[in-house]
Amino acid sequence: MGEGPWYCTRQRAGPLVKECRAIRPRLAGTDSLADRRDKNELIRSPHSAVCRSQADRLELRLALFGFEGSHYTLTYDDLHLPRTFREAMATKRAFMARARRWHKGEPFDWIACVEGLHGDHRYHIHLVLRDSDFPPAIVRHLWRVGEVDDEPVLLPTGGYRRLAEYLTKERTDGVIIPIGRRPWNCSRSLGRQLPPPERWRDESGVIQIPDDVLWSRRGDKSNSFGAYSYASYIKGNSFLICRAQARAHARPSILKPSGTIDTRR
Repeated sequence: MGEGPWYCTRQRAGPLVKECRAIRPRLAGTDSLADRRDKNELIRSPHSAVCRSQADRLELRLALFGFEGSHYTLTYDDLHLPRTFREAMATKRAFMARARRWHKGEPFDWIACVEGLHGDHRYHIHLVLRDSDFPPAIVRHLWRVGEVDDEPVLLPTGGYRRLAEYLTKERTDGVIIPIGRRPWNCSRSLGRQLPPPERWRDESGVIQIPDDVLWSRRGDKSNSFGAYSYASYIKGNSFLICRAQARAHARPSILKPSGTIDTRR
């Protein structure tokens, strides 16, 4: 293993903490093919940094919803099914305009992703909203061209990583999804909440994970040129997540006695 201090980075986002410690090798013109391959295994690994891939970036923003984020899948009926990506984006913009009016023009956090490559190859929209901004019944009221399915962003297994990897699984193909389109985008209000990463040097590559966490994962790799270790965990307790999920799906409080939705907000 290479010698030297461990370069440490820790990123916090809501209850999520991601940390990486690494002794990074340097590439040299005199490296043999085998040496360069071993060095690149450490340098280019997606686990040797806290935020390197699209899934990493999305995971951090999902974590900013804490315990009150809901993931919605907005689908189209046959009458309103978009023929092109541009038409799908137009329906998304129309929905967001109605959401802003319902929210009285005040900013709110959101993540959106338009897909159409998997399953039955019909366009659909994935949307993440904060329960305190938009209860599930209101989302169903605002989506007027099909059906709505919902689930909590944070489930007992998989952490925020589960949904982040799911929403970044499709790649642009130039037909269904135009080349160069990022698979997801989010509100500016959400991106501004992400704190800067903490950076320091340490003599140890060990990352401590607290005992009372909802979810965690860790790993490490080393060879003769260097090493890295990484860990992610979600702070909190099962009561918090259960309470948030129960609140997200308690709908009677926003329904009138007649069964129609009260949209006077």
